[in-house]
Amino acid sequence: MPKLDYRNIEKDPARCGGQPVVAGTRIRVATILSCYGQGMNVEEIVQQLAPLRPADVHDALAYAYDHVEEIEADLAADDEDAVKARQLDNGSG
Repeated sequence: MPKLDYRNIEKDPARCGGQPVVAGTRIRVATILSCYGQGMNVEEIVQQLAPLRPADVHDALAYAYDHVEEIEADLAADDEDAVKARQLDNGSG
């Protein structure tokens, strides 16, 4: 799996659609950034998203801030998927 400049972040086409994740997990950088954006601090994110370590969260946030457009696109895709799922659940899909 190709490592990036962020030691705890990797992108693998076979994992999470090639989105950046914390190495050895399926926890996406976009998920960590979303938690941080909701006001969670590093310790809360680590508690919520075990088996993360504080260094993982810091690397993910650094990656997110250095790759803003990529992460925003990942989050927008998540929002689009959520809307589609709600439409299907409501029978209007």
